[in-house]
Amino acid sequence: MKSNGKRPAALLLALLMALSLAACGNNTNDTPSSAENNSSTTYELQMEISQEDWDANRQYIELDTGITMSYVEMGDPDGPDLILQHGMTDNSRSWSLVASYFTEAGYHVYMPDLRGHGYSDKPDTGMYTINDYASDLAAFMDAKGIESADLVGHSLGSMTMQAFMFAYPERCEHVVLVSSNYCAADGADGDVSMYDMAVNLGPDDHPDDAFMAGWYTNPNPVDEDFLSREMAESQQLDATAWRCITAGSGAVNLAPLYPYFDNSIPVLILHGTLDTFFGAEAQQQLCQALPHTEYIEYDGVGHNIQWEIPEEFSTDVLEFIAA
Repeated sequence: MKSNGKRPAALLLALLMALSLAACGNNTNDTPSSAENNSSTTYELQMEISQEDWDANRQYIELDTGITMSYVEMGDPDGPDLILQHGMTDNSRSWSLVASYFTEAGYHVYMPDLRGHGYSDKPDTGMYTINDYASDLAAFMDAKGIESADLVGHSLGSMTMQAFMFAYPERCEHVVLVSSNYCAADGADGDVSMYDMAVNLGPDDHPDDAFMAGWYTNPNPVDEDFLSREMAESQQLDATAWRCITAGSGAVNLAPLYPYFDNSIPVLILHGTLDTFFGAEAQQQLCQALPHTEYIEYDGVGHNIQWEIPEEFSTDVLEFIAA
């Protein structure tokens, strides 16, 4: 169906070495129950989880990259593995409006919190890059015994999936890039000037309400209970996390590597015409960089497609990964 692209062995080895150096600093975790709730606990998987019960379904697992990762797991334990990776400053709850569509379709769904996000560890390493996140994802799959999976990433999570595709192509079944960006040196998830805000936060400070309201603006109605909880969780990230997350958003450059991506991996790009973070030009660049892709554009939809039109989003993703 797709032609195979081969990358030079030395180039692949260099990136794999870089990815293996994911930094391990003084890890902190926001949740008091992480030591008690871990991967060794017998856990009954849910097919649907309410907003109120989402936190109670978080689990924790120690990774070889040195962090403890929080995640939510749902669906059929014997179904095909599907990993959903959230965007910048979000967490697993970002997928709560669509998760049940995938579990009803028979998938075994994993929704991890990136390092520095949600209830995963937040080491003070100066920045978290997409290479760090990709290394954590590979370590998570190792810890859960997942050889390969269907992968869906939103925004920063989609750029993480791009780095993962390059480093670990054999572990990618299908990849869906939602509200993504062409990962060049001058590209980032959101405005890099956000670092100006983050670096000026005191140790116990958080972004103010006005900033958060702007950060979570959507052109279409979004479930209010979900959005209020997601905003509050994002706002409560500590100053160290905000600094490391926003600094890492400015350290993104896959441009020299795109010609060496394995183009046998089926890729779908989803984009909303009202996306104020990554516009039409970025989508054209990404489609040119990954020419063996499918592309769906949603007229009148913004950056958070899975929040604004969850049913249509889920239908399109399911049709793609089932094809």
